[in-house]
Amino acid sequence: MKLNAAYLRVSTEAQTEKYGLDVQRDKIGDYCQRHKIKIDRWYTDGGYSGSKLERPEIQRLLDDCKKGEIGTIYVYKLDRLSRDTVDTLNLINKVFPDCGVNVVSMTEEIRTVSPMDKVTITMNAAMNQYEREVMRMRMSAGMLERIKKGYWMGGGRVPFGYYYDRNDGILHPSDEAEKVREAYRLYLDGYSCERISKILGFKGDRIVTQILKRKSNIGLIEYRGEVYQGKHEPIVDEKLFYEVQKMMKKRTTNAHVTDNHMLTGLCFCGVCGARMRYQKWGKYHKIVCYSQYKNKEYMIRDRNCDNDKAFATEVESGVEALFMEFVANVDEGRQEKSNADFVESEIAKANTKIKKLYNIYIENESENLMEMIKAEESRVKELKKQLEAEKEKAYSSTADKLDEIRRMSDVWDSLKDSEKNRVLKLCVEKVIITHSRIDIHFAPL
Repeated sequence: MKLNAAYLRVSTEAQTEKYGLDVQRDKIGDYCQRHKIKIDRWYTDGGYSGSKLERPEIQRLLDDCKKGEIGTIYVYKLDRLSRDTVDTLNLINKVFPDCGVNVVSMTEEIRTVSPMDKVTITMNAAMNQYEREVMRMRMSAGMLERIKKGYWMGGGRVPFGYYYDRNDGILHPSDEAEKVREAYRLYLDGYSCERISKILGFKGDRIVTQILKRKSNIGLIEYRGEVYQGKHEPIVDEKLFYEVQKMMKKRTTNAHVTDNHMLTGLCFCGVCGARMRYQKWGKYHKIVCYSQYKNKEYMIRDRNCDNDKAFATEVESGVEALFMEFVANVDEGRQEKSNADFVESEIAKANTKIKKLYNIYIENESENLMEMIKAEESRVKELKKQLEAEKEKAYSSTADKLDEIRRMSDVWDSLKDSEKNRVLKLCVEKVIITHSRIDIHFAPL
């Protein structure tokens, strides 16, 4: 004998109004009591969206139907099974009939006898999907307005180092905030993400990378590719944050690599443009173009490169001389000024203009007005990207860097080659070696 089953679903486990689990269970229970029907099995998906069928209990129910164990399924409303039109029609017109299963809804009459019955079911399914799309659109719009005001997007996915307070709707630094700050400091000290994860007890280097890139640490909120000012307290100084971002970019080009050689990662061939490497040459080292080093095909630029193999000590002496000349003549006036304040003011003006345009649009809908609004919103998006670039430039070209370069140059002769390498990478982009000629490209400070 086939069994009677009831299926319940809510989108969130905390949902209590309208379609709450208790409401659904009571309605089905009352119906079955009036008709002297016993429910043999209850299937409940608490906290699952109806947009897809990848839910544990609906899958268990479908499996039992295919086994021939279920005769009738009782639901509060058709959209509890699915809010997707195609899925609903497939269940009602194909899956359940093939299994000999009937479906009874507490709020709708479900029949599939006549063509009109099928039209009615199709309309109901389409309306359920329409309601879902409208609900999602309203929730998305509400979420965006909330974030624009600086509130966090909700309790889910709270960034490490913070906790979320539902009472005020913002993030607050947690006991783990100091661990986040330490990760930034260790990274600037030259530690890899893998090493930092072991030191601080994170589960892998990917987590460390995510923490270091997370803009919520400096009081911002990222949402759908946009960045908004949050109400929460930053746990990392902006200067430290942007210094780390620049260091991360630099490390992706292998420019950070250091070893016991002064110029590792800095030398380039002036003949073919390939990188150059240190190579043991008897008791000495020479700096050799990678195009002449056949073991790494991907580093070769020109197999016929005829650049000279330069003795490392000669090149290093030449670079040291140019470096000392640079330190003696460098001026803070060389620093590029940031336009961050100007860009921020332009963003504020554009946002004010957008609000005014929306107010006009509400009173008098016009395609021209909407085009103007979209144009201003696109401009704000570009301005925000420019602002990020300006901030990064400002924090990566500070007087602190010059102070460190000068301080290290004063004790240059006592430094190890690996320490000299680190200092050079603060101000040198590349050393170009062309036969006996040495050129240094200094980075803008």
